[in-house]
Amino acid sequence: MRENQHSIDRQLYILSFSKIFKDLATGMLLFFIPLYAARLDVGIIAEMPVVLKAGIATAAFGIANSLSQPVMGRLSDRLNRRKDFLVVGYVIYTLLCLSYPYTSSLESLTLLRVIQGIAIGATVPAIVAMVTHLSTSSVRGQAIGIYSSLRGFAFGIGSIIAGGILAISSFDVGFYICGFLVLVTLILVQFFVKETAPPPKEPETVDHSSQKEYYILAIAIFMMMVGITIVLSLLPAYQQRLQTGEFYLSLAVSAYVISRIVFQTPMGILSDRIERKWIIISGIAVNALIVIGLGYVIHIEELIILRIMQGISMAAVETPLMALAVDMTGGHSTGSRISIITSAQAAGMATGPLFGGILAGYVSFETPFHICAILILISGLLILKGIHTENLQEWTP
Repeated sequence: MRENQHSIDRQLYILSFSKIFKDLATGMLLFFIPLYAARLDVGIIAEMPVVLKAGIATAAFGIANSLSQPVMGRLSDRLNRRKDFLVVGYVIYTLLCLSYPYTSSLESLTLLRVIQGIAIGATVPAIVAMVTHLSTSSVRGQAIGIYSSLRGFAFGIGSIIAGGILAISSFDVGFYICGFLVLVTLILVQFFVKETAPPPKEPETVDHSSQKEYYILAIAIFMMMVGITIVLSLLPAYQQRLQTGEFYLSLAVSAYVISRIVFQTPMGILSDRIERKWIIISGIAVNALIVIGLGYVIHIEELIILRIMQGISMAAVETPLMALAVDMTGGHSTGSRISIITSAQAAGMATGPLFGGILAGYVSFETPFHICAILILISGLLILKGIHTENLQEWTP
């Protein structure tokens, strides 16, 4: 047990720093993979559109990641081991990065992306559990905010670095650099990150909530992510409607990441002082309004401003929501319970572009924004009526 319940355990900073290199590699791959997939041959459909190739390679990772997290979370809790899941996941991740230059077809690339999604799915519940064990309820929002900010920073600059690499070199060099970065994280985790353990069981305080409440939180984070990623498949439409260039569109995309990073820790600290539930509901309500606005922007500056606001609203939801979910576990079965939420988050990232592309392509540009905003508001109502925080008690790792 730490000496001061209101301070952040030093191991949290070590864990967060160790992961920076892996998150940087993940951000680079987010940029590399769609472009690389577009160059590959397809054995099944000879004349597959380039955008579909990129979509398949991108979605394969997200779907595998989403489906594997609940299974890996339960296994981690059952074995009461977390660090081992990180080590094994990063070993596989490293090997796959080094294998990408040798893929010659979309099918082989997609298979590697599925395996990589499963490997990362093994690490996410374990990491969340470790962050949980390294913080008390009084500073949990701040702890999750610090971890998420460092992760988001590395992930956010990954695409910029990847673009620079392609400007002066090749995909092969980029993949090898990604493999090296993940290897650095693997070494740091192996030698400097310590295994964590849940607090001693106290039967009267362990089961703070039913499984239903975790699914309510999962629905909320899923819809938030759909509302945020919905614009990705609509970037070509925005370019035409707003008569703007790729650079300004990239600013709109990165504006969300930057504002989210800046506000995650402050929102986490605020949620340690104000009831987390009401911060979450406020963020959801604001995001619903922003999503509607995204369908009616007429200038690129408006799109950038709305994306900045969307990053702030997401920070107001994600960090307090994760802290609330952890509080509800009482520190036990954290991996399996939190994986319900993290897998929903990954699923939302994969669903958003598809949702937006289909509705905007076959109905109207504004339709996906209207439907998404309604669903976001419904998720907020579910939290209002279905999440009960009165009986939550602080527990100390």
